[in-house]
Amino acid sequence: MSSENLQIKVSYEELGMSPEEIAEDRELDINAVKAALMQTSAQYRKACGAEDEDEAALNFSDQDLKQVNEVIKQIAMFGEDDNLRLKAAMYIRDDKKGRKEVVKAVGGQQFNILMFNEAMKQVRGAASEVKQKFINGAPIPV
Repeated sequence: MSSENLQIKVSYEELGMSPEEIAEDRELDINAVKAALMQTSAQYRKACGAEDEDEAALNFSDQDLKQVNEVIKQIAMFGEDDNLRLKAAMYIRDDKKGRKEVVKAVGGQQFNILMFNEAMKQVRGAASEVKQKFINGAPIPV
C-alpha cells in the first residue's frame, strides 16, 4: 500500500475525517479519495454498503456519476487518440451491459492515488477543451 493510500485510510479510520475533508486536506480529487478508500479500507466499504441510497456522503454521488459518465462519453466520441476512444467506448458498452461494478473493479486493484488524481485532472481538462471547441463552433476531429 502506498504511503498516500495509507495516509488516506488513517485519516478516515483513525481521525474520523470524511472523504470530502480528506480530499480538501490532501488537495486531491474527491473521486480519487473515494477510490483509494474503497481499495484500502474495509471500514469504508462496509459504511458504503450501509449508507442510505439517497445519501451520497460516502459513495459517489449521482452528480459525480453524471460528470464522469459525460467525460467518458466525450472521450469516446471526440477524443483524438483512437486507442483511448476505443477503450472509452468499450467501457461504456460493458457498463451498460452490467459488466462493471465499482466495488469489484477497485477492490482488488492497486493504484497510485497521485497518478489517479492527476489523470482525473487531465480528463477534466480534455473534456473542458472539447466542450469549448464545440461551443465556439470549431471542428472537432472524429
